[in-house]
Amino acid sequence: MTLAYPPPYPYQTALGAGPTVSYARPAIDDGQFALARVNGSVKLVQVSLGTPASALTTVDVKIFRHEFIHIFRYLECRTFHPADVHILELIDDGHKTYEEESETVFLAKHVMERISKLTSPTTIISRTRRRR
Repeated sequence: MTLAYPPPYPYQTALGAGPTVSYARPAIDDGQFALARVNGSVKLVQVSLGTPASALTTVDVKIFRHEFIHIFRYLECRTFHPADVHILELIDDGHKTYEEESETVFLAKHVMERISKLTSPTTIISRTRRRR
């Protein structure tokens, strides 16, 4: 008996589009907001509370993109290997406002200053020198 599994992406055949496979996105509605280094760059993320703290389990995060001064908007939901995500600091609920309907986050001034320090070229250069 031979088992055949469809590929995890839509494919094209001579007769037209083939079947598509959709994957469930992780639900991260009650996660903790944090500043994290994701694949080398500092991002505002919401980490799922359902993710166990282990170096072997994947991490589900919502990534927010910086839009204007202290405003961040939802960009995407991704699942990462723990080596690709490093939480720099958790953001206290009193230092942010999250509007779930528009998926917009407003951060306090001192949190924005912290992001500026983490992403400044001098911080990046000094971090690279320490690794050598």
